Amino acid sequence: MSEIDTNFIPKSREYLKKFVVSHHLGFKKDSQEFQPRNGYGNFLNSSLIVQCMREISIIVRDEFGDLSIPERFTSPEDLINKSKRFVDQLEFFESYFTESMEDSQKNKGMIPTPVEVINENRLKTIETFKMFIKLAEKENSENDTIHNYQTPIEILEKIFNKFHLVVNQLLERRKENDIPRETIKIKDEYDVQDLLHALLKIDFEDVRPEEWNPSYAGSSTRSDFLLKSEKIIIEVKKARKGLKDKEIGGQLIIDIAHYKKHADCETLLCFVYDPDNLIQNPRGIENDLKEITQGFKTMTLIRP
Repeated sequence: MSEIDTNFIPKSREYLKKFVVSHHLGFKKDSQEFQPRNGYGNFLNSSLIVQCMREISIIVRDEFGDLSIPERFTSPEDLINKSKRFVDQLEFFESYFTESMEDSQKNKGMIPTPVEVINENRLKTIETFKMFIKLAEKENSENDTIHNYQTPIEILEKIFNKFHLVVNQLLERRKENDIPRETIKIKDEYDVQDLLHALLKIDFEDVRPEEWNPSYAGSSTRSDFLLKSEKIIIEVKKARKGLKDKEIGGQLIIDIAHYKKHADCETLLCFVYDPDNLIQNPRGIENDLKEITQGFKTMTLIRP
């Protein structure tokens, strides 16, 4: 855990740091304990509830274990916005806990221990992060540094961070004669590209799919999307069996070499969708492939 400096929203960050330091080990323990292999799983929405605990543990440790600005977060606004996204992510699980509790009570049984413990952890984390956001926004405003402008990269990060929530929401279609309406199901990279293309249209005017890129080592490739005005290329991948840490990292290294020669690209943003958490060390891959060389910036975001 890094030390809190005194330059940016120090009081609110100290408050959040105390929560992270005092809870991340307990969250990790609960994440390891409440697994189907340990006998926990015979209740409604068990997989989603266990996934919620895993996300709490990983995000609190990896995303907020280091609160340094600008080393870890580019600005107070960046930290505040990522905290808001985390709260939204945890609140998304609300209905699954409610359904599980109601199902247990309906069958005159006790609420399963994982449901109670994980929901307590979830609510505690939401409350703490909401308080941090309130304190941080007030502290930041008093320092007269807050602004509402979002860079294109920040907008894209928001889209990628919310992508999995959108995927899950699309599965919840209204029913006609007890049959859900047809919806998009994300089975491969093409499905990821189709949904992402629609989401990009919300914030970007000129989204060009599948641009040809210059040749490298005797071959050429196609990017998934070019944001012409922003000079950003987006490369999309979906983790699967046979395409995990080593393979993803190797492919992205080759992609980076290709895109450095692209006349319209100043930033390469690689989005890896990993809904099944197949990649063992996502933050490690992100850090290894982050670089700025000769005006060319590379970022990799691996998200469930």
